Amino acid sequence: MTETLRDLIDLSIVVDPTYDQNCYVIRRRDTRDVLLVDPGLQHARVLDLLDGSDLRCERILLTHGHGDHVSGVPAIRAAQQCPAAIHPADREQLLFVHFLPGIPEDLPDVQVDEELSDGQVLHWHDLDIEVIHTPGHTGGSVCFRIGPDLLSGDTLFRRGVGRADLPGGDWPSLMFSIENKVYTLPPETVVYPGHGQRTTIREEQELNPYVVHPRYR
Repeated sequence: MTETLRDLIDLSIVVDPTYDQNCYVIRRRDTRDVLLVDPGLQHARVLDLLDGSDLRCERILLTHGHGDHVSGVPAIRAAQQCPAAIHPADREQLLFVHFLPGIPEDLPDVQVDEELSDGQVLHWHDLDIEVIHTPGHTGGSVCFRIGPDLLSGDTLFRRGVGRADLPGGDWPSLMFSIENKVYTLPPETVVYPGHGQRTTIREEQELNPYVVHPRYR
């Protein structure tokens, strides 16, 4: 089943050089339909990718509401006529997008159409995408699990974790989310973070200096 899912899905990454933030373009290989996860300041290049390959965005999924992850939503929604979804606890984060350095002053307000919930399963072209609520970096941070892969947003990085010192952040909640939700996934799960390079659950359990799994302490 693992190889079948990876054969079905094409995952492209468009990186914003300002914040080294990853926008993920998830395509079902036998269609022209894609999902976008966290379009930020690189949204113009994302739209060029969609237009150049004749792809259509069906939905925008947001791991959390920080400006580097959501500033591309207005342009994508306008160009592709697709809804955006976020956990309701992060709606308030969208009010502060304009205060992040590098965000254009004329950026339209970021609007979302749908709410995500913990344990929700999004059905898309016979594929299931599980929403995992992982508060800590923000109150409404989520990860998306697609079969053997996890899009972790700013909850877990390669050898790092998200900040918890910004509004809505909470360090004990972040540690709880990683230890009790993320680290309970199969060790071979490939983790695609909101910034930086991919990793695996096993690598982070053993080598992440911020939250080492008890078996490796």
